[in-house]
Formats: sequence, C-alpha cells, structure tokens
Amino acid sequence: MGQKTPLYDRHVALGARIVDFSGWDMPVQYKDGIIHEHTTTRTKCGLFDTCHMGEFLIKSPDVRAALNGCLAGDFTSLKTGRLRYTFLTADDGTVIDDAVAMIFSDTKAWVIANAGDIAGDYEWIKTHLPEDAMSINISAETGKIDVQGPDAWQVVKDVSGVDFRTLPFYSFVETKWRGIPMMVSRSGYTGEPGAELYVSSGSIGDLWDEVLEKGKPFGVVPCGLGARDTLRLEAGMPLYGHELSRAVTPLDAGFDKFVSLDKPQDFPGKAALASAKPQKKLIGLKMQGKRVPRAGFAILQDGKEIGSITSGAPAPTVDCPIALALVQASAAAVGQAVQVDIRGKMVDADVVSLPFYATDALRKKVVAE
Repeated sequence: MGQKTPLYDRHVALGARIVDFSGWDMPVQYKDGIIHEHTTTRTKCGLFDTCHMGEFLIKSPDVRAALNGCLAGDFTSLKTGRLRYTFLTADDGTVIDDAVAMIFSDTKAWVIANAGDIAGDYEWIKTHLPEDAMSINISAETGKIDVQGPDAWQVVKDVSGVDFRTLPFYSFVETKWRGIPMMVSRSGYTGEPGAELYVSSGSIGDLWDEVLEKGKPFGVVPCGLGARDTLRLEAGMPLYGHELSRAVTPLDAGFDKFVSLDKPQDFPGKAALASAKPQKKLIGLKMQGKRVPRAGFAILQDGKEIGSITSGAPAPTVDCPIALALVQASAAAVGQAVQVDIRGKMVDADVVSLPFYATDALRKKVVAE
C-alpha cells in the first residue's frame, strides 16, 4: 500500500481504479474512462487531485536571490503574485526534478515539487539555500486540486469568488473560502485554461465536494492520472522520469528559456550547462495508423537508430497516436519522416512542431466584470 492523499476515500467511493504512482495510491481513471475524462476537460471541465505534490515554504531577507542560488531559473524580476517554472539541476547539469516557484513577498516564496521524491527535493533545496534562509516542508498540511477546461473559470468563480481569467497566466491570488485561507493559481498541466486551488489538507475534501456540486451545471467530472497524462502530452508538457531525468539536461529537452546562465548567483550545474553542447533534442511525433508508441521504443531514420520514445499515447483531440521523443541533436527535423519500432514492426511517423494541441484561451486575460 502506498501513501494516500486526503481525497483517497472519495476516489474509491466514486469508483476510481487505483494505481501506484511514485509511491502514492492514486486514481488512474473513473467509471466512464480516460477518453471521457480527457474530452470533458477539453470541452467542459475536469477536476484533478494533486494533493500528492510537494510544497516547500522558503523565507529569506532576499528570497529571490535565495531561489536563484538553488534553482536554474532567474527570479530577480519575478513580481509578487507570480509563478515561474524551473528546474533542480545536479552538478553535471542533468535534471533532478522540475518545479514551480511562487513569490509571495520579497521575503517569502513557495516551491512546488513533484510527488516522486518530495523528501529528496526538499533536502536538495534546503542544502543549497544561503545561511540566512529558512525552509519548511509544508506538503503534508497543504491540500491542492486542479480545475481545468474551458468552463473551469465559472466553477472556480462560483466556489472561490475569483475569476481567474482576470489574472495573468502563471499568477496567483490569496483569498478566503468558508473563512479559511485559500490560494487560487492560474496555471495547470493540461493545456486548457484552469486554476490550482490550495487550502489546508484538512479542508481539501470539503472543497473537492463543493467543486463537484457547483460544477454540475458545467459538466465537471473527476479525472485520474490517465487523462492527466494524455492531456499534458497533447499540450507538449514534460513529465519527470520521461522527458526529464538524470540522463537529460534542460537544454537537451529544449527548455533553454527556463535556465538562466547570466544571473549573478551560481546554482548547481550552472558551469556544466554553460559549457554544454546538447547531444539530444526533444521532438513531437504523429503516428501514421493506429498503433501506439510507448516509452523506450526505438526511433529510426534511414535505417539508423537515432533515439527513443519518452512518452506516447492515443490522443483523442489530435485523433491519432502521438509521442514525445529524445533523438540525436542533428536528426529528425520538423517535417521529416521516421520509423518507430513497435514490438518489432516498423511504423511510420512524422516529426511535427510542439505542442500538438493549443488554445488561445490558455493565456488570454479578460477585463474584470
């Protein structure tokens, strides 16, 4: 048995199929299946349990400089109330994990980390903070759910009073829900407009219930890890352990814009990344036919192996199987053809630009009514 989020019993009551995910017992799908959850999130609204994520509180006289010394991104000019995607990098420049940093004030920030190694990520950050900084792992006391889809703003507004469409993409506000502190973050992992709602872990169950109840007029459905994966794959978003790992640098994966080599502070891996010449690149593939490529399958071009699939799945919105892959830096430009070795059968695929799916609504900001 793995760790359980505060919402575990609700998933079981809703008929979810539970699987192990990085040591957590999580819903992979509910009774209507992954395609239904995926399509509903693209067209209406999906609700996701993300309580398994890690949250670390950082305090420092200059919290932006403190973050700059332990993370690959540059937070010098990041304003209060904004978020930034970033990486924890090892001394050799490879990726320990990807994360998001949130600025609450000049002296306070959060780092949001993946569920796979919360304790390890926390110790890494703690070890690389300056002496005048302090950190607390607040993961166990923090509850988090994601509300995603074109109608998500209506559900979130009915629940929290916040119309997240009025916020810049990758920003957050602090408010109250039933008299307790809540944070609403305009961000997400599906490619759809949406918000992440944070309350205490003791209150997250009641919040989950209210989102499902108030979301009924908008067709909201609970969604598991299966739909979360197909949605993020269509949106071209990486998953640690697949597109990112200790065998890959952010530069290999094409995420140069989230690495700042010109900031004054040193961070682990800065020197290695500054001198690195990427040997790999991340590409998108659309398969010809219906066969689905899976992680680890070899990719060939002109009969020579050039790399392998990192993630692959059916793509309901794109209407064909798709994949992300890491290949030799000199190979497989957009528009070229390759072959994927699917259990001994060579299947044709086309290299396409990323993401596979995008909507203008993701980042569009509206004027408050």
